[in-house]
Amino acid sequence: MPPREAAPSRFPYRLAANEALANLRASPVRTAVSAAVGILLGALAVVAPTVDVGRITAYNDELVRAGSNLFAVHRNDGQSLDAARCDSLRALPGVVSAGGVAGARRVVSTVDAGVSFDLIEASPGYAATMWPTLQGRPDDGSARVGTRVASRLGISDSGWVPYLAVGAADRVEVVAASAEARLAELSNAIVVPVAPVGALTQCWVEAEPGAREQVEELLVGWFDEPVPTFVASFMAGEQLASSPADQLADRLSRWAPLAVVLVVTIFQVALWLARRAEVGLYGLMGLRGARLATMVSVDFLFATAAPVGAGMVAAACVMAPRLTAVVLEATAWDCLRVWVMLPLAPLAVHATATIVKPFDAIRGR
Repeated sequence: MPPREAAPSRFPYRLAANEALANLRASPVRTAVSAAVGILLGALAVVAPTVDVGRITAYNDELVRAGSNLFAVHRNDGQSLDAARCDSLRALPGVVSAGGVAGARRVVSTVDAGVSFDLIEASPGYAATMWPTLQGRPDDGSARVGTRVASRLGISDSGWVPYLAVGAADRVEVVAASAEARLAELSNAIVVPVAPVGALTQCWVEAEPGAREQVEELLVGWFDEPVPTFVASFMAGEQLASSPADQLADRLSRWAPLAVVLVVTIFQVALWLARRAEVGLYGLMGLRGARLATMVSVDFLFATAAPVGAGMVAAACVMAPRLTAVVLEATAWDCLRVWVMLPLAPLAVHATATIVKPFDAIRGR
């Protein structure tokens, strides 16, 4: 007797897809809850890295303003360094500014005899290494007055400061610093730029973010001195224990994509297990294999995947002011990881629905 041909499925693929859409319309509460969960999880995939990476970048930006990329170069025997050689560092890639002190003397204000301050002569790039607010601005050659001197002499923007030094009167035109200097003693000083000739007590050099190691290596052999030079970091080593790249690699939010996909998967499997009787009935009607996968996929696409995408878009719009280049890159990669792993959820649902025995499901077992 010839083998019997398999009966054609009573559930074509198109009917399976239409059945999934009909189920979504017939169960508005389940659909709404599934969509709400998807929106929240999609938003979490954007908010978590945005907040976490934003915190890391803000912390490292503050370290940069405090001088995390600043170095002081001096000779081991305490002798001076060549001013022109130090000033030439400003033209190198990866260097923000470089300069040093050529000389300093204590002077007294002729306006208020109770006000004395240090008059510091320094190479042109020195002020920018001490006051980061000057970085990126054109070098106008102005002298900078520290906050304490400016406050005591009533200088809010710019002005002339007459002073007395070694019995001779003189004056200097200054511009008030808009913030405190990295060296506290500069609050009671006026820094006057002079030509980079002669010698400096030490050379201060600030590297651009990301170029710290390269600049430090360059400085070790930059000054051709008979006595070796010593390169010291302005900030303590424990404050620079980990680089920004290490902090980004170890951030807690890197687990957010996996958490999102796990929650979606568990939630969807739970919903389909609650429909065991319905799934069993579909099995008796011939809805199995690829056709069951079609219905599961359509249900997942409209009830979960689309809301996840909507949640991501909504969260990105809300968090847009905080999406700097670094934050945007990290957030985009995390969202991509979510979409790469998200198909695991309907696969898990399909596997769960496949092992349901029709008669047991209908009997409530």
